Amino acid sequence: MQQDTQNDAALAIGQRLAEIRNGKSQGAFAEELGIHKNSLGHYERGNRVPDAAVLLKLVEMGVSANWVLTGEGTKDAKGSREALTQDIEKLRKLDEEFALIPGYNVQVAAGHGSLAGDESPTRELAFRRKWLRYRGLHEQDLALVFAKGDSMEPTISDNETVMVDTSERKLRDGHIYVIRNGDHLLVKRIQTLWNDGVQLLSDNKEYPPQEISSTDLESLEVIGRVVWVGKDL
Repeated sequence: MQQDTQNDAALAIGQRLAEIRNGKSQGAFAEELGIHKNSLGHYERGNRVPDAAVLLKLVEMGVSANWVLTGEGTKDAKGSREALTQDIEKLRKLDEEFALIPGYNVQVAAGHGSLAGDESPTRELAFRRKWLRYRGLHEQDLALVFAKGDSMEPTISDNETVMVDTSERKLRDGHIYVIRNGDHLLVKRIQTLWNDGVQLLSDNKEYPPQEISSTDLESLEVIGRVVWVGKDL
């Protein structure tokens, strides 16, 4: 029920954005907002919600951010110039403090192989930029996906969100990676071998290691290293 409510809210925001666009092409309006046309399409279809930078642009255009997000009040940003300046500053600070990392409706198999789903962003999660800098992470390299299965228990549980750093594609001993093998995405811990091959290890010891020879490594695509796991307590 909560997910349905969130989807309805995102769709309503998208409809209000289309109303603001008022017949202008998506490409032209997206350029005014400083975003890609595909991003605007996601917003208008309710797949994603606009981030603080987009809301800031709308406010600068004279559109009420509150109306865009809630539908309440008037579409035009009315009030004193001082109040408008304060709204812009709040949005700017929000954008400076948080980065929105794209999430994909993709399952990576922590168990047996799982087919990848739609590889277009379907959601976003906010992370403090300070935390990302502390970890040495760059937001443009990060993506969120779902784990499926129990072979990486207790480190990664079924249906948990994992963050992948797609700039980390060199396999390093002891780290966890998302790897594509044909149509399947796997999440496994890596152990390098003396013969230049690797073992794909499961943290759940009920699953045996999978040895990959140096020759077979060429057929694998390393998507990136797992750098964060979302845990429900």
